[in-house]
Amino acid sequence: MDNAAVVPRRMRDSTIVKDIPVAGTQLVMVYVNGIYAASPAAVAARFPGIPVAWIDVFGTDYHADVIDVEPRDASVGQAVIWTKGKLALKPAYPPVCYCNRATLTPLFNAMGAAGLKIVRDWRLGIATLDGTTTVPDMTGVTFVQDRGEALTGGHWDESLVYDETWKVAAAKPPWPVQALKLAQGLVLEATGLEQLLAVHQ
Repeated sequence: MDNAAVVPRRMRDSTIVKDIPVAGTQLVMVYVNGIYAASPAAVAARFPGIPVAWIDVFGTDYHADVIDVEPRDASVGQAVIWTKGKLALKPAYPPVCYCNRATLTPLFNAMGAAGLKIVRDWRLGIATLDGTTTVPDMTGVTFVQDRGEALTGGHWDESLVYDETWKVAAAKPPWPVQALKLAQGLVLEATGLEQLLAVHQ
């Protein structure tokens, strides 16, 4: 895809969902796990109809859309494992690895050593946070996080999304399998409790 021909969309993210302004937000990015994990209900209520990208900070949720590769979050090695795990689910869109410019070379080296190719197997979200909207090589770049809090003026960051095929519709939470298992487990527990009470009545 020719990124230059795409009118980028504005995506916003924050550790606190309610701090992200609704007006002007075309996509929203929130955490699926970690201490800043967002409530799907709260996200849906605040951003009805707006596409949502879910970030995995541990490299353990293959249903998430993006892995956060930076200090105190997932490592480069974990990004490789996560990418392979997500590819095994045959996603409609390649796994997206988010990192800063200093991490690009280690990430590319690790992915290459694992036989994973940019665009075909994975894509990039790159943080600049200084107003820089592109990098010299935009191959495989889905979004550039160009504005940090110092530039947005609030408790949120902003990104330019250059791939018009990514997150084009409001998304459901990224853990349908886990949610289904939880719901089934609760039903089974409730049934078991009813049976136990019946025996002791």
